[in-house]
Amino acid sequence: MNLFPWKNWKAAQQTRHAHWSLRRRLLLMVMGTSIALWLVSLAIVISVAWFATSEVFDEALEEGARLVLQLGSESDAAANPRRELSDGRGEAMKLRMYYQIVAPDGRVLLRADDTPRSAFVPRVQSRKSYANVWVDNELWRVHVRRAPDGTSAQVGQPMEERLELLGDMAENLAWPALGLLVLLGLVSWRQIRRLLRPLEDTAMRIAAQSPQDLSPIAVPNPPRELQTILDALNALLTRLGVALDSERRFTNDAAHELRTPLAALRMRVQLIERELQLPDAHLQQLRADLDRCTGLIESLLALARLDPQAEPLQREAVALDALIDALDFAPAHARNMRVQRALDVTHLQATPTLIASALRNLLDNAVRYGSAGGEVRIEAQRLPGGGVRLAVRDDGPGVPLEQRARLGERFFRVLGTGQPGNGLGLSIVARIAALHGATLRFEEGLDGRGLGVVLDFPAG
Repeated sequence: MNLFPWKNWKAAQQTRHAHWSLRRRLLLMVMGTSIALWLVSLAIVISVAWFATSEVFDEALEEGARLVLQLGSESDAAANPRRELSDGRGEAMKLRMYYQIVAPDGRVLLRADDTPRSAFVPRVQSRKSYANVWVDNELWRVHVRRAPDGTSAQVGQPMEERLELLGDMAENLAWPALGLLVLLGLVSWRQIRRLLRPLEDTAMRIAAQSPQDLSPIAVPNPPRELQTILDALNALLTRLGVALDSERRFTNDAAHELRTPLAALRMRVQLIERELQLPDAHLQQLRADLDRCTGLIESLLALARLDPQAEPLQREAVALDALIDALDFAPAHARNMRVQRALDVTHLQATPTLIASALRNLLDNAVRYGSAGGEVRIEAQRLPGGGVRLAVRDDGPGVPLEQRARLGERFFRVLGTGQPGNGLGLSIVARIAALHGATLRFEEGLDGRGLGVVLDFPAG
Protein backbone atom coordinates (compact mmCIF):
# COMPACT_ATOMS: atom_id res chain seq x y z
CA MET A 1 0.00 0.00 0.00
CA ASN A 2 1.62 3.24 -1.14
CA LEU A 3 1.13 5.98 1.40
CA PHE A 4 3.71 8.45 0.06
CA PRO A 5 2.53 9.78 -3.32
CA TRP A 6 4.84 12.78 -3.13
CA LYS A 7 7.82 10.41 -3.14
CA ASN A 8 6.94 9.19 -6.61
CA TRP A 9 8.56 12.20 -8.25
CA LYS A 10 11.69 10.28 -9.22
CA ALA A 11 9.58 7.47 -10.63
CA ALA A 12 7.59 10.03 -12.60
CA GLN A 13 10.82 11.35 -14.11
CA GLN A 14 11.38 7.95 -15.69
CA THR A 15 8.17 8.37 -17.70
CA ARG A 16 9.02 11.81 -19.06
CA HIS A 17 9.30 10.34 -22.55
CA ALA A 18 5.51 10.26 -22.61
CA HIS A 19 5.48 14.08 -22.49
CA TRP A 20 6.96 16.55 -24.94
CA SER A 21 10.29 18.16 -24.09
CA LEU A 22 10.74 21.93 -24.14
CA ARG A 23 14.51 21.50 -24.49
CA ARG A 24 14.12 19.18 -27.48
CA ARG A 25 11.60 21.45 -29.16
CA LEU A 26 13.80 24.51 -28.69
CA LEU A 27 16.76 22.65 -30.16
CA LEU A 28 14.69 21.41 -33.10
CA MET A 29 13.35 24.91 -33.69
CA VAL A 30 16.81 26.50 -33.63
CA MET A 31 18.32 23.83 -35.86
CA GLY A 32 15.32 23.73 -38.21
CA THR A 33 15.38 27.49 -38.64
CA SER A 34 19.14 27.49 -39.12
CA ILE A 35 19.00 24.72 -41.74
CA ALA A 36 16.17 26.47 -43.58
CA LEU A 37 18.05 29.78 -43.62
CA TRP A 38 21.22 27.97 -44.68
CA LEU A 39 19.40 26.38 -47.62
CA VAL A 40 17.93 29.74 -48.62
CA SER A 41 21.33 31.44 -48.37
CA LEU A 42 22.94 28.61 -50.33
CA ALA A 43 20.31 28.99 -53.03
CA ILE A 44 20.94 32.76 -53.16
CA VAL A 45 24.72 32.28 -53.35
CA ILE A 46 24.38 29.68 -56.08
CA SER A 47 21.96 31.90 -58.01
CA VAL A 48 24.30 34.87 -57.81
CA ALA A 49 27.24 32.66 -58.78
CA TRP A 50 25.22 31.22 -61.69
CA PHE A 51 24.41 34.65 -63.12
CA ALA A 52 27.96 35.88 -62.59
CA THR A 53 29.62 32.88 -64.23
CA SER A 54 27.01 32.89 -67.02
CA GLU A 55 28.00 36.46 -67.85
CA VAL A 56 31.67 35.50 -67.90
CA PHE A 57 30.96 32.48 -70.12
CA ASP A 58 28.73 34.51 -72.43
CA GLU A 59 31.44 37.13 -72.82
CA ALA A 60 33.91 34.33 -73.64
CA LEU A 61 31.49 32.95 -76.27
CA GLU A 62 31.12 36.43 -77.80
CA GLU A 63 34.89 36.93 -77.92
CA GLY A 64 35.30 33.50 -79.48
CA ALA A 65 32.71 34.26 -82.18
CA ARG A 66 34.44 37.54 -83.03
CA LEU A 67 37.83 35.84 -83.33
CA VAL A 68 36.36 33.09 -85.52
CA LEU A 69 34.97 35.69 -87.95
CA GLN A 70 38.24 37.61 -88.03
CA LEU A 71 40.57 34.64 -88.48
CA GLY A 72 38.30 32.36 -90.49
CA SER A 73 39.73 28.91 -91.21
CA GLU A 74 43.11 29.85 -89.73
CA SER A 75 41.59 30.55 -86.35
CA ASP A 76 43.71 29.38 -83.48
CA ALA A 77 40.53 28.12 -81.97
CA ALA A 78 40.56 25.31 -84.54
CA ALA A 79 44.01 24.27 -83.47
CA ASN A 80 43.53 24.90 -79.76
CA PRO A 81 39.86 25.15 -78.90
CA ARG A 82 40.46 25.35 -75.09
CA ARG A 83 40.88 28.82 -73.57
CA GLU A 84 41.57 30.09 -70.09
CA LEU A 85 39.42 32.88 -68.63
CA SER A 86 39.96 34.70 -65.34
CA ASP A 87 37.18 34.50 -62.77
CA GLY A 88 38.19 37.79 -61.12
CA ARG A 89 40.16 36.16 -58.26
CA GLY A 90 43.30 35.41 -60.18
CA GLU A 91 42.19 31.81 -60.77
CA ALA A 92 41.70 30.33 -64.24
CA MET A 93 38.53 28.61 -65.47
CA LYS A 94 38.95 26.11 -68.33
CA LEU A 95 36.52 26.82 -71.20
CA ARG A 96 36.23 24.51 -74.16
CA MET A 97 35.23 26.45 -77.32
CA TYR A 98 32.90 24.66 -79.74
CA TYR A 99 32.54 26.78 -82.91
CA GLN A 100 30.99 26.55 -86.33
CA ILE A 101 31.16 28.72 -89.43
CA VAL A 102 27.77 28.50 -91.06
CA ALA A 103 26.82 29.56 -94.59
CA PRO A 104 23.70 31.70 -95.21
CA ASP A 105 21.81 28.60 -96.34
CA GLY A 106 22.56 26.77 -93.05
CA ARG A 107 25.44 24.55 -94.23
CA VAL A 108 28.33 24.13 -91.80
CA LEU A 109 31.48 25.29 -93.58
CA LEU A 110 33.91 24.75 -90.73
CA ARG A 111 33.65 23.33 -87.21
CA ALA A 112 35.87 22.43 -84.27
CA ASP A 113 36.40 18.91 -82.99
CA ASP A 114 33.49 17.37 -81.03
CA THR A 115 31.18 20.06 -82.39
CA PRO A 116 27.82 18.90 -83.78
CA ARG A 117 27.71 18.47 -87.60
CA SER A 118 24.45 20.36 -87.94
CA ALA A 119 24.33 24.10 -87.36
CA PHE A 120 23.41 25.33 -83.91
CA VAL A 121 21.15 27.98 -85.47
CA PRO A 122 20.37 27.20 -89.15
CA ARG A 123 18.67 30.52 -89.88
CA VAL A 124 20.35 33.61 -88.48
CA GLN A 125 18.02 36.60 -88.27
CA SER A 126 20.00 39.22 -86.31
CA ARG A 127 23.57 40.40 -86.44
CA LYS A 128 24.44 38.87 -83.07
CA SER A 129 22.40 37.05 -80.43
CA TYR A 130 22.38 34.39 -77.73
CA ALA A 131 20.25 31.26 -77.76
CA ASN A 132 19.67 28.06 -75.81
CA VAL A 133 19.21 25.24 -78.32
CA TRP A 134 18.89 21.46 -78.27
CA VAL A 135 21.30 19.70 -80.63
CA ASP A 136 21.71 15.92 -80.66
CA ASN A 137 19.67 15.64 -77.44
CA GLU A 138 21.99 18.03 -75.61
CA LEU A 139 21.30 21.58 -74.44
CA TRP A 140 23.77 24.22 -75.65
CA ARG A 141 24.32 27.87 -74.92
CA VAL A 142 25.21 29.49 -78.24
CA HIS A 143 26.36 32.94 -79.35
CA VAL A 144 25.79 33.80 -83.03
CA ARG A 145 27.70 36.57 -84.85
CA ARG A 146 26.88 37.27 -88.52
CA ALA A 147 29.40 38.64 -91.03
CA PRO A 148 28.47 41.17 -93.77
CA ASP A 149 28.59 38.42 -96.43
CA GLY A 150 25.88 36.44 -94.60
CA THR A 151 28.08 33.78 -93.05
CA SER A 152 27.92 33.46 -89.27
CA ALA A 153 30.21 32.31 -86.51
CA GLN A 154 28.41 30.24 -83.93
CA VAL A 155 30.23 29.42 -80.70
CA GLY A 156 28.54 27.10 -78.19
CA GLN A 157 29.07 25.57 -74.83
CA PRO A 158 27.20 22.56 -73.35
CA MET A 159 25.04 23.60 -70.41
CA GLU A 160 26.30 20.49 -68.64
CA GLU A 161 29.75 22.08 -68.31
CA ARG A 162 28.26 25.14 -66.68
CA LEU A 163 26.20 23.01 -64.31
CA GLU A 164 29.26 20.95 -63.44
CA LEU A 165 31.07 24.10 -62.39
CA LEU A 166 28.02 25.15 -60.39
CA GLY A 167 27.88 21.73 -58.68
CA ASP A 168 31.55 21.96 -57.71
CA MET A 169 30.89 25.38 -56.23
CA ALA A 170 27.87 24.12 -54.26
CA GLU A 171 29.88 21.17 -52.93
CA ASN A 172 32.69 23.45 -51.84
CA LEU A 173 30.20 25.59 -49.97
CA ALA A 174 28.17 22.72 -48.48
CA TRP A 175 30.82 20.92 -46.44
CA PRO A 176 32.02 23.95 -44.43
CA ALA A 177 28.39 24.96 -43.88
CA LEU A 178 27.50 21.47 -42.64
CA GLY A 179 30.38 21.61 -40.20
CA LEU A 180 29.15 24.96 -38.94
CA LEU A 181 25.64 23.53 -38.53
CA VAL A 182 26.98 20.68 -36.42
CA LEU A 183 28.90 23.17 -34.30
CA LEU A 184 25.77 25.32 -34.02
CA GLY A 185 23.77 22.28 -32.86
CA LEU A 186 26.28 21.44 -30.13
CA VAL A 187 26.52 25.05 -28.93
CA SER A 188 22.71 25.45 -29.01
CA TRP A 189 22.17 22.20 -27.07
CA ARG A 190 24.64 23.28 -24.40
CA GLN A 191 23.23 26.79 -24.10
CA ILE A 192 19.60 25.63 -24.04
CA ARG A 193 20.46 23.09 -21.35
CA ARG A 194 22.17 25.81 -19.31
CA LEU A 195 19.32 28.29 -19.74
CA LEU A 196 16.66 25.72 -18.77
CA ARG A 197 18.57 24.53 -15.72
CA PRO A 198 16.62 26.91 -13.39
CA LEU A 199 13.44 25.01 -14.35
CA GLU A 200 14.99 21.69 -13.28
CA ASP A 201 16.35 23.22 -10.07
CA THR A 202 12.92 24.65 -9.28
CA ALA A 203 11.25 21.29 -9.93
CA MET A 204 13.72 19.59 -7.57
CA ARG A 205 13.05 22.20 -4.88
CA ILE A 206 9.30 21.70 -5.20
CA ALA A 207 9.68 17.91 -5.10
CA ALA A 208 11.93 18.09 -2.04
CA GLN A 209 9.37 20.15 -0.14
CA SER A 210 7.11 17.97 1.99
CA PRO A 211 3.33 18.15 1.61
CA GLN A 212 3.09 19.60 5.09
CA ASP A 213 5.38 22.50 4.20
CA LEU A 214 3.38 25.25 2.47
CA SER A 215 6.09 27.88 2.74
CA PRO A 216 6.94 29.83 -0.45
CA ILE A 217 9.35 28.24 -2.93
CA ALA A 218 12.58 30.24 -2.94
CA VAL A 219 14.85 30.09 -6.01
CA PRO A 220 17.98 32.29 -6.05
CA ASN A 221 18.08 34.76 -8.95
CA PRO A 222 15.38 33.18 -11.12
CA PRO A 223 14.79 34.38 -14.71
CA ARG A 224 11.90 36.77 -15.27
CA GLU A 225 9.71 34.14 -16.94
CA LEU A 226 10.23 31.67 -14.09
CA GLN A 227 9.65 34.36 -11.47
CA THR A 228 6.11 34.82 -12.78
CA ILE A 229 5.39 31.11 -12.30
CA LEU A 230 6.96 31.15 -8.83
CA ASP A 231 4.87 34.16 -7.80
CA ALA A 232 1.68 32.42 -8.92
CA LEU A 233 2.70 29.15 -7.18
CA ASN A 234 3.65 30.90 -3.94
CA ALA A 235 0.37 32.82 -3.97
CA LEU A 236 -1.47 29.52 -4.42
CA LEU A 237 0.47 27.95 -1.52
CA THR A 238 -0.37 30.92 0.67
CA ARG A 239 -4.08 30.67 -0.12
CA LEU A 240 -3.95 26.90 0.41
CA GLY A 241 -2.26 27.36 3.78
CA VAL A 242 -4.91 29.84 4.87
CA ALA A 243 -7.68 27.48 3.73
CA LEU A 244 -6.14 24.50 5.53
CA ASP A 245 -5.65 26.51 8.71
CA SER A 246 -9.28 27.58 8.56
CA GLU A 247 -10.38 23.99 7.98
CA ARG A 248 -8.25 22.77 10.88
CA ARG A 249 -9.63 25.44 13.21
CA PHE A 250 -13.17 24.63 12.12
CA THR A 251 -12.64 20.90 12.70
CA ASN A 252 -11.11 21.50 16.12
CA ASP A 253 -13.89 23.87 17.14
CA ALA A 254 -16.60 21.58 15.78
CA ALA A 255 -15.13 18.53 17.53
CA HIS A 256 -14.87 20.47 20.79
CA GLU A 257 -18.43 21.78 20.52
CA LEU A 258 -19.74 18.29 19.74
CA ARG A 259 -17.90 16.57 22.57
CA THR A 260 -19.37 18.82 25.23
CA PRO A 261 -23.08 18.14 24.55
CA LEU A 262 -22.41 14.42 24.00
CA ALA A 263 -20.64 14.18 27.35
CA ALA A 264 -23.54 16.02 29.00
CA LEU A 265 -26.06 13.75 27.29
CA ARG A 266 -24.23 10.62 28.44
CA MET A 267 -24.21 11.95 31.98
CA ARG A 268 -27.97 12.50 31.82
CA VAL A 269 -28.47 8.93 30.57
CA GLN A 270 -26.46 7.63 33.54
CA LEU A 271 -28.54 9.76 35.94
CA ILE A 272 -31.76 8.41 34.46
CA GLU A 273 -30.46 4.83 34.87
CA ARG A 274 -29.67 5.54 38.53
CA GLU A 275 -33.08 7.09 39.13
CA LEU A 276 -34.88 4.13 37.57
CA GLN A 277 -32.64 1.71 39.46
CA LEU A 278 -33.40 -0.83 36.75
CA PRO A 279 -31.33 -1.88 33.75
CA ASP A 280 -33.10 -0.53 30.68
CA ALA A 281 -32.10 -1.96 27.29
CA HIS A 282 -33.01 1.22 25.46
CA LEU A 283 -30.94 3.40 27.76
CA GLN A 284 -28.00 1.00 27.47
CA GLN A 285 -28.23 1.14 23.67
CA LEU A 286 -28.43 4.93 23.83
CA ARG A 287 -25.33 5.04 26.00
CA ALA A 288 -23.49 2.72 23.56
CA ASP A 289 -24.50 5.00 20.68
CA LEU A 290 -23.24 8.01 22.59
CA ASP A 291 -19.93 6.25 23.25
CA ARG A 292 -19.68 5.43 19.56
CA CYS A 293 -20.34 9.06 18.58
CA THR A 294 -17.78 10.24 21.12
CA GLY A 295 -15.22 7.81 19.71
CA LEU A 296 -15.98 8.99 16.19
CA ILE A 297 -15.47 12.60 17.20
CA GLU A 298 -12.20 11.74 18.97
CA SER A 299 -10.98 9.97 15.83
CA LEU A 300 -12.00 12.87 13.59
CA LEU A 301 -10.22 15.25 15.93
CA ALA A 302 -7.09 13.11 15.82
CA LEU A 303 -7.18 13.08 12.00
CA ALA A 304 -7.73 16.83 11.95
CA ARG A 305 -4.57 17.29 13.99
CA LEU A 306 -2.60 14.97 11.75
CA ASP A 307 -3.91 15.99 8.33
CA PRO A 308 -2.42 18.37 7.49
CA GLN A 309 0.54 18.23 9.86
CA ALA A 310 2.00 21.69 9.39
CA GLU A 311 4.97 21.40 11.74
CA PRO A 312 7.85 18.96 11.16
CA LEU A 313 7.91 15.99 13.49
CA GLN A 314 10.05 16.19 16.62
CA ARG A 315 11.53 12.71 16.91
CA GLU A 316 13.24 11.15 19.87
CA ALA A 317 14.19 7.72 21.14
CA VAL A 318 10.94 6.17 22.38
CA ALA A 319 11.22 3.29 24.87
CA LEU A 320 8.85 0.64 23.52
CA ASP A 321 8.42 -1.21 26.84
CA ALA A 322 7.31 1.93 28.63
CA LEU A 323 5.07 2.86 25.71
CA ILE A 324 3.32 -0.51 25.79
CA ASP A 325 2.96 -0.42 29.57
CA ALA A 326 1.07 2.86 29.25
CA LEU A 327 -1.58 1.30 26.98
CA ASP A 328 -5.06 0.43 28.26
CA PHE A 329 -5.38 -3.36 28.59
CA ALA A 330 -8.83 -3.31 30.21
CA PRO A 331 -10.71 -4.20 26.95
CA ALA A 332 -8.36 -7.15 26.42
CA HIS A 333 -8.89 -8.37 30.00
CA ALA A 334 -12.63 -7.98 29.55
CA ARG A 335 -12.49 -10.44 26.64
CA ASN A 336 -10.02 -12.71 28.46
CA MET A 337 -7.33 -12.04 25.84
CA ARG A 338 -3.59 -12.24 26.43
CA VAL A 339 -1.37 -9.42 25.18
CA GLN A 340 2.14 -10.71 24.55
CA ARG A 341 5.19 -8.74 23.53
CA ALA A 342 8.21 -9.84 21.48
CA LEU A 343 10.60 -6.92 21.45
CA ASP A 344 14.00 -7.46 19.88
CA VAL A 345 14.37 -3.67 19.73
CA THR A 346 14.03 -1.50 22.82
CA HIS A 347 13.86 1.99 21.28
CA LEU A 348 12.35 3.61 18.20
CA GLN A 349 13.12 7.05 16.77
CA ALA A 350 9.67 8.63 16.51
CA THR A 351 7.26 11.14 18.00
CA PRO A 352 6.08 9.60 21.30
CA THR A 353 2.49 10.88 21.21
CA LEU A 354 1.95 9.73 17.62
CA ILE A 355 3.44 6.28 18.13
CA ALA A 356 1.36 5.87 21.28
CA SER A 357 -1.76 6.79 19.30
CA ALA A 358 -0.86 4.31 16.55
CA LEU A 359 -0.23 1.47 19.01
CA ARG A 360 -3.41 2.30 20.92
CA ASN A 361 -5.50 2.08 17.74
CA LEU A 362 -3.79 -1.13 16.61
CA LEU A 363 -4.29 -2.77 20.00
CA ASP A 364 -7.92 -1.63 20.07
CA ASN A 365 -8.53 -3.14 16.61
CA ALA A 366 -6.77 -6.40 17.51
CA VAL A 367 -8.76 -6.78 20.75
CA ARG A 368 -12.06 -5.80 19.15
CA TYR A 369 -11.83 -8.06 16.10
CA GLY A 370 -9.74 -10.86 17.62
CA SER A 371 -11.07 -14.05 19.12
CA ALA A 372 -12.35 -13.93 22.69
CA GLY A 373 -9.86 -15.76 24.91
CA GLY A 374 -7.26 -15.48 22.16
CA GLU A 375 -3.92 -13.74 21.94
CA VAL A 376 -2.54 -10.43 20.67
CA ARG A 377 1.18 -10.03 20.12
CA ILE A 378 3.14 -6.79 19.77
CA GLU A 379 6.44 -7.30 17.91
CA ALA A 380 9.48 -5.12 17.30
CA GLN A 381 12.57 -6.21 15.41
CA ARG A 382 15.54 -4.71 13.60
CA LEU A 383 15.46 -4.55 9.80
CA PRO A 384 18.59 -5.32 7.74
CA GLY A 385 18.95 -1.69 6.61
CA GLY A 386 18.90 -0.36 10.15
CA GLY A 387 15.18 0.36 10.35
CA VAL A 388 12.65 -0.99 12.83
CA ARG A 389 9.63 -3.21 12.15
CA LEU A 390 6.69 -2.74 14.50
CA ALA A 391 3.78 -5.19 14.18
CA VAL A 392 0.55 -6.05 16.02
CA ARG A 393 -0.95 -9.48 15.28
CA ASP A 394 -4.09 -11.28 16.44
CA ASP A 395 -5.56 -14.75 15.96
CA GLY A 396 -9.10 -13.71 15.05
CA PRO A 397 -11.03 -14.44 11.85
CA GLY A 398 -8.84 -12.00 9.90
CA VAL A 399 -9.66 -9.99 6.78
CA PRO A 400 -10.13 -11.43 3.27
CA LEU A 401 -7.16 -10.78 1.01
CA GLU A 402 -9.19 -8.79 -1.52
CA GLN A 403 -10.31 -6.35 1.21
CA ARG A 404 -6.95 -5.73 2.85
CA ALA A 405 -5.97 -3.06 0.34
CA ARG A 406 -8.86 -0.89 1.57
CA LEU A 407 -8.15 -1.20 5.28
CA GLY A 408 -6.40 2.18 5.44
CA GLU A 409 -9.30 4.03 3.82
CA ARG A 410 -11.36 6.31 6.00
CA PHE A 411 -14.71 4.93 7.21
CA PHE A 412 -14.08 1.55 5.58
CA ARG A 413 -15.17 -1.37 7.73
CA VAL A 414 -15.25 -5.08 7.02
CA LEU A 415 -18.85 -6.22 7.09
CA GLY A 416 -20.09 -9.13 9.16
CA THR A 417 -17.78 -8.66 12.16
CA GLY A 418 -20.60 -7.75 14.54
CA GLN A 419 -18.33 -5.25 16.32
CA PRO A 420 -19.00 -1.49 16.64
CA GLY A 421 -16.55 0.93 15.10
CA ASN A 422 -16.17 3.97 12.89
CA GLY A 423 -13.55 2.81 10.35
CA LEU A 424 -11.03 5.53 11.27
CA GLY A 425 -8.55 3.67 13.50
CA LEU A 426 -6.39 2.29 10.69
CA SER A 427 -6.70 5.60 8.83
CA ILE A 428 -5.07 7.30 11.79
CA VAL A 429 -2.34 4.64 11.83
CA ALA A 430 -1.78 5.09 8.09
CA ARG A 431 -1.43 8.86 8.51
CA ILE A 432 1.03 8.49 11.39
CA ALA A 433 3.04 6.01 9.33
CA ALA A 434 3.13 8.45 6.41
CA LEU A 435 4.35 11.28 8.66
CA HIS A 436 7.22 9.07 9.85
CA GLY A 437 8.06 7.84 6.35
CA ALA A 438 7.11 4.30 7.36
CA THR A 439 5.55 1.63 5.16
CA LEU A 440 2.22 0.17 6.23
CA ARG A 441 1.09 -3.25 5.06
CA PHE A 442 -1.33 -5.97 6.12
CA GLU A 443 -0.56 -9.69 6.31
CA GLU A 444 -1.47 -12.86 8.14
CA GLY A 445 -1.75 -12.80 11.93
CA LEU A 446 -0.73 -15.45 14.46
CA ASP A 447 -0.40 -19.08 13.37
CA GLY A 448 -1.73 -18.29 9.88
CA ARG A 449 -4.94 -16.81 11.28
CA GLY A 450 -6.17 -13.34 12.07
CA LEU A 451 -4.60 -10.09 10.82
CA GLY A 452 -1.12 -8.65 11.17
CA VAL A 453 -0.56 -4.90 10.80
CA VAL A 454 3.11 -4.18 10.02
CA LEU A 455 4.89 -0.81 10.17
CA ASP A 456 8.41 -0.64 8.71
CA PHE A 457 10.20 2.49 9.94
CA PRO A 458 13.28 3.66 8.02
CA ALA A 459 16.64 4.01 9.68
CA GLY A 460 17.29 7.33 11.35
